[in-house]
Amino acid sequence: MALQTSGAISINDVAGEFGGSTPHSLSEYYGVATGVPGSGTISLDDFYGTANAYSIEYLVVAGGGAGVGSGWSSIQCAGGGAGGMVAASATITAGTSYSVTVGGGGTHNGYVHPCHSGRGGAGSTSSLGSLQSCTGGGGGGHWNNGGSGGSGGGGGGDSCSSNTTRSGGGGISGQGNSGGSGISGGAGGGGGKANAGSSGNASGGSGGSSQSWLNGTSYAQGGYASQSGQNAGGNTGGGGYGRTGNYGSGGNGGSGIVIIRYAGATRGSGGTVTSSGGYTYHTFTSSSTYTS
Repeated sequence: MALQTSGAISINDVAGEFGGSTPHSLSEYYGVATGVPGSGTISLDDFYGTANAYSIEYLVVAGGGAGVGSGWSSIQCAGGGAGGMVAASATITAGTSYSVTVGGGGTHNGYVHPCHSGRGGAGSTSSLGSLQSCTGGGGGGHWNNGGSGGSGGGGGGDSCSSNTTRSGGGGISGQGNSGGSGISGGAGGGGGKANAGSSGNASGGSGGSSQSWLNGTSYAQGGYASQSGQNAGGNTGGGGYGRTGNYGSGGNGGSGIVIIRYAGATRGSGGTVTSSGGYTYHTFTSSSTYTS
């Protein structure tokens, strides 16, 4: 509960809100809230309306799904869907711990016989305590629908029944988009945060676009159905690429990431701590704890 905005205020009122150890002094509370000086002259008037809470902005990105590989040349195999991505804000109480989970990317599971169905592995969940949880991306398919997830994987056609359409997997509203369908033997791209993957005919479909966050970096791009079958970058939540037109494995999905930022000097702990543009950032590339 915030301190009063006018009238009598004492050091005991400040200690009741912000804690601390006796004997109390105002210097104990340098920078404890917005508007309270971090050094130098400090007075009780600086604490009017302050509270033992502060606002954060956060990003949670789950692991991306994997593309699938081909056991035969000229086969089209779909790209994986991006991990679910949510950017939001919250007001948190100082001294509270939040469990941070960073999801891994899905694995490509080798390659698939041209007349067998298969799918790349799904990415896993990322979360920030009870504030937010995001679902991993769905794997891309061969002779199979794409897997559903934060964003859906692309659907993959097949050489043994080339006119069969395989649907892209569905995404989760607010986290990502669906994958593209595999049509007439082609394979779709995985869905991304910004839009859906495209469907593919003779050439593979494109992955859905990523989305930029407040740190200027883009995350959660869907995997393409591509000759390269490349892996997505680590801590991007991107979908792995499917392999098309040649023999070999698809790409692994990218691991997720969790980032917290707030205005001013460092208040919390956990993750890699950096400062930029008047904000403090806590970046988590593996599972850990944030203490506010």
